[in-house]
Amino acid sequence: MKKTLLTLAFLLAIGITSMYAPPAGPPGGTGGGGPIGGPTGVPIDGGLGFLAAAGIAYAGKKLFGKKQDENV
Repeated sequence: MKKTLLTLAFLLAIGITSMYAPPAGPPGGTGGGGPIGGPTGVPIDGGLGFLAAAGIAYAGKKLFGKKQDENV
């Protein structure tokens, strides 16, 4: 049961973070001759989402393990 729940939570986290992908640009390009290798925007939303999800999962694991140790 735990493995199924963790798998479902992982897939849900991936699905949510992939919804924030930037939209595709118009077909055919812009027509302008911009500089090659110029600055580009790097989206960091997905990485931060994964980092937050991993932190929450780690904290939950630590708290659950601490409760189990106290009950034994």
